[in-house]
Amino acid sequence: MPQFDTKFFPSLVFWSVVSFTLMLFIIGKYLYPSLTRILEERRKKVSSDLDAARVSREEAERILAEQRSLLEKARAQSDAMIRQAEEMAKTLREEREKELAQSIKAELDKATAQIAADREKMKSELRTETVTLIVRSLETLLEESLSDTQKVLYINKAMKALDERKAG
Repeated sequence: MPQFDTKFFPSLVFWSVVSFTLMLFIIGKYLYPSLTRILEERRKKVSSDLDAARVSREEAERILAEQRSLLEKARAQSDAMIRQAEEMAKTLREEREKELAQSIKAELDKATAQIAADREKMKSELRTETVTLIVRSLETLLEESLSDTQKVLYINKAMKALDERKAG
């Protein structure tokens, strides 16, 4: 190995020191400043990115809090609207039930009045038919025609008898 040969060793050490020094000079003069500048720029960029991320996170948290607040308000409003709609529906249902009850009562009253009127009409017709039958029966029994005064007299007697049977 020539590097361990004593004849070449001093010159080898000299040129190693010279090349090492020259390398240190080149690195210190040209390479190190650009490396430190790049590292500093990178440190500043990372720092600014971290700051921007922190600011963005804080903004996102603020927006999230606002959204939650708005969502809670919307829920409260929807709950209030639902309660209001239920109350309105209940009120409308009660009003409809009242109107229906009134309508049914009016129809029932009308029907009751109609039945009473029909009953009176039927009584009147039945009375007229009864009187007519009584008069015809009497005429048939007596085998002669009755005068109007006789008809009225017999009709009154028959009506009086009917009213007494009805009362008794």
